[in-house]
Amino acid sequence: MLSITDRFLKTINKTRQAQRKPRPINTPRKVSRGVKHRTQPRSANPVPVMVRGDVAGLTSPIFRQKKVRRHYDLALNVPGAEMRLPALPQIQFGWRLVSGLLVASLSVLLYYLWTLPMFQVVDAKVTGLSRLSSRDINTVLNIANQPIFTLDANAMEQKISNAFPEFSQVDVKLGLPNTVQVNVVERLPLLKWHQEGRTILVDANGFAFPERALEESGPAIVVEASSAPPAIPVAEVKETSMQFLSIEMVSAILSMSAQVPEGAPLIYDSQHGLGWRESQGWAVYFGDARDIDMKLNVYKTLIKKLKKEKITPALISVEYVHAPYYRLEQ
Repeated sequence: MLSITDRFLKTINKTRQAQRKPRPINTPRKVSRGVKHRTQPRSANPVPVMVRGDVAGLTSPIFRQKKVRRHYDLALNVPGAEMRLPALPQIQFGWRLVSGLLVASLSVLLYYLWTLPMFQVVDAKVTGLSRLSSRDINTVLNIANQPIFTLDANAMEQKISNAFPEFSQVDVKLGLPNTVQVNVVERLPLLKWHQEGRTILVDANGFAFPERALEESGPAIVVEASSAPPAIPVAEVKETSMQFLSIEMVSAILSMSAQVPEGAPLIYDSQHGLGWRESQGWAVYFGDARDIDMKLNVYKTLIKKLKKEKITPALISVEYVHAPYYRLEQ
């Protein structure tokens, strides 16, 4: 029989072996009564989970963090007591807010630029005028009380050139706050071309421009034309809409004007060319100004012969030096 001591030792060994024996995996743990485990409180608004497909076609969860408002606690003088202030929302400055502020600022700036009197044009300052006045230019431009930012210098130059063909050069410059400077170069009229009740002025390059009503005087050379001038050679054309006479034709008129008797007007006919009308009533034509000295000598010789024969012609032509002729009727 075992003694009491041996029984006690045997009981202790059994207890140790029982403690060393592994517990089954599926065996639930026993929770001792009276001990409460703290569990994480379940949120009233669970965090939403989105599923997104990756490259391999698998899915992986995406967690969105909820914006949390900041809490501020105010400590009081009473030990262990504090006061919680209302939560303040976090303000984040994104690109949308910045772009909105920029648009609003630019809108206000543009409004002031369009409405402030200091940026509105009064009139244009024009230099280089001799036959016209600044009022004529400003009437065409019509820019009074317009913001300087709305004006286009190139468009203004084109507008002035179209309205005033007597300007060979137009330059418009804009400056802040409301300055418009117009510099022009006027064409110098050398002769008047009168045809079918209409008179135009022509400069040395053959460019034509209208005769202004306010002009007190004009060029002394006047051409009475019964038809349009000859076509301008293609090699001489510079501006088809404005060039009226060829440079050769202008030179011929100037040369012929030096031979015209005092008081006799220059005339032009598409068939006979340039000439003049004598005070006795007949018209003499020389074609063009080539060989003008020789043509004048032939004309004088022919006039002496006609006077000697007491013949009063209606037309004399010396267009061809070796074949002059006269007519008793037009």
